Amino acid sequence: MKRIITIYTEHKNSVQFYLRTVLAHFSPLSSGQKDLRRLFECEKSAEVVYAVTPSFVQATPSFGRRYVDESREGADKSFYFKWVSFENEPIHISNPYLHHLTGRPTLTAVKQEEDHYLVADFDMLKLLEELRLIEHNSAFEKINKTVMGIGGILLGIVAIFLILYGAGVFLKMLLSSHTDHEVMHEIFTSIISITIGLAIYDLAKTLVENEVLFKKIDYGSNLQSKILSKFLTSIIIALSIESLMAVFKIVLDDYSKIINAFYLIVGVTLLIIGTGIYNYLSEKKSDDNR
Repeated sequence: MKRIITIYTEHKNSVQFYLRTVLAHFSPLSSGQKDLRRLFECEKSAEVVYAVTPSFVQATPSFGRRYVDESREGADKSFYFKWVSFENEPIHISNPYLHHLTGRPTLTAVKQEEDHYLVADFDMLKLLEELRLIEHNSAFEKINKTVMGIGGILLGIVAIFLILYGAGVFLKMLLSSHTDHEVMHEIFTSIISITIGLAIYDLAKTLVENEVLFKKIDYGSNLQSKILSKFLTSIIIALSIESLMAVFKIVLDDYSKIINAFYLIVGVTLLIIGTGIYNYLSEKKSDDNR
């Protein structure tokens, strides 16, 4: 939304001139569905069109590309027309807003006809794409959503398997007899499996939420930084548990191998430091861009 508004603000005059030109050349013979829907044939960014009487009452249903909303016919539009003015221009263009049906940034254009007002809603993303002011490919976006969705679901399945495997290891340990060394090994194996499973599930959830269900138009590095940071944190926790388990194994078996546990702990420490530096630089870059 922020990126779209920024681009629109930079090219506001050109975009509004284009919309006024489109509506100026669109003169339906009547306010019937067939005539009003012709707007969709000449303008692909148009989403909704309808007519309003001079007394500001919606005279027709709201005609969308693939639907007809008859519940809007007869609705009082006087509140919206308080902000409409034809003093400077014959066609009024609204400020950007989020459409109540699509949830996407929208512009509304109002044209004064002889016996009614013609109102049309335009999808800003499609409009900017049509005017070559933004690089966006709808077909690629659908493919990207599909791939991300499948990948997220598969990651979720793997995460659930790891969590169930960790639970199974723990239950098996409780129901059977083991030595102290084996008990510690089973407990740490269970903890590591569940921790990694939760980390992968959190990654899958974030991917599905932000790339499929609630896809954002903004392509900033904020989201990627948060995903990477959260995933690295989960991996650090898992490796820290592994380091602790390695120390217990060495204490129980052979002290001469303690250097291996030391190397593992040093590696985890460096990973923590690296993650901290990355988070600091990401936050600093984000603050600089504001």
